[in-house]
Amino acid sequence: MTKVTVIIPVYNSSKYLNRMFESVLNQTFKDFEVICINDKSTDNSLEIIEEFAKNDNRIKVINNEKNLGAALTRNVGINIAQGEFIYFLDADDYIDEKYLEGMVNIIERENCDIVLNLSIISEGTKGSTHYKHPSMPKINPNGETLDKISTIHNAPCIICPRIYRKSFLNKYNLRFLNTHADDVVFNTITTIYTDKTFVFYGEYYHYVIHNFGMVGQAEASNSKDLNHIKAHSMIYDYLKEHKKLDDRLKLFRVYPFMKVDTEEKFNFYKGFIEKIEHDFHKNESIYNEMEKYFAYSLLNTSNYEEYLKKYNKIVTIGFLRRGK
Repeated sequence: MTKVTVIIPVYNSSKYLNRMFESVLNQTFKDFEVICINDKSTDNSLEIIEEFAKNDNRIKVINNEKNLGAALTRNVGINIAQGEFIYFLDADDYIDEKYLEGMVNIIERENCDIVLNLSIISEGTKGSTHYKHPSMPKINPNGETLDKISTIHNAPCIICPRIYRKSFLNKYNLRFLNTHADDVVFNTITTIYTDKTFVFYGEYYHYVIHNFGMVGQAEASNSKDLNHIKAHSMIYDYLKEHKKLDDRLKLFRVYPFMKVDTEEKFNFYKGFIEKIEHDFHKNESIYNEMEKYFAYSLLNTSNYEEYLKKYNKIVTIGFLRRGK
């Protein structure tokens, strides 16, 4: 049996594929297969993938008949994976040469279902930055086990620094849901089914940040907060349907970039808070003051015009100015 399946969704990533493939194929750990799934790319990504596959029989090439998006494309990989463990890699990122070796050693040693490697470097146009999650507690240099709630509330949400036991994913039929912020949804749902996640600092995952220009950055910022709340709404629906709601779990978070600056956002945010209102009131003590402010500002207004009169569009500013 193959030890690890590396699943890589690809969409118009041609200029990054050489570096990504070299980082994978040069791993010190050799017992792996690569499932590379072309999601109807319109550039020459498929040609590059097939060229690498000709020279290394560990690479399996899948062509989606239609564009599915990264979330559903990863599910295609999970369903045909032969590995004991599943590792996801984005086509524009890359990993250090001992990355898989370290991940496999830890998940086997700790006999757990999920391992998270906190060694992440963000690679941007202005250089490299070591990633430090603002709410992550200090971790023992040798790694340590975190309970599910602490992991969900504090760990980075991106999936690529994690390795999963395939039998665990199949046991509970854990797959990606087709939504924006699918990493938030997948990580929360998978973690809620575990007793523990082992967290450690190992070799580095290189997360590439793209410069989309001023217009693209503005559009991404305007949709990011809405996508996160949509993700939390989907998580709530899933956990409620599967009877996995936990009273210790925050059902939403308030992020520094959150704005209630369109009627669409107001309507969705208000509808979401009303949907979870009973559970929010029941477990209100686990939320911080800004999260409570956000919830009650929505519950106490009936429409977007009223909200604009009473509160600031930027949630953080409104919170800081409350009562003034």
